[in-house]
Amino acid sequence: MKTITNRIRATFRNLARDRRGDGFLDLAFKILIIVVLGAAILLILNAAMPNLFSDLISKISGELTNVNVLP
Repeated sequence: MKTITNRIRATFRNLARDRRGDGFLDLAFKILIIVVLGAAILLILNAAMPNLFSDLISKISGELTNVNVLP
């Protein structure tokens, strides 16, 4: 676990030192691709198994009924 966090920290340190901008643009495109693919996978899963998500949403909302976030 520590090696993964150290690798992530080293990546962010290298990005902070790099002044060219290529690393930031590359990282932004990777994050955008991951978000789009994740949304597409969730959309396909929701279309294939709608009961899975409705049960999950009802369980979560049932647990959060008495939670007050605002004072």
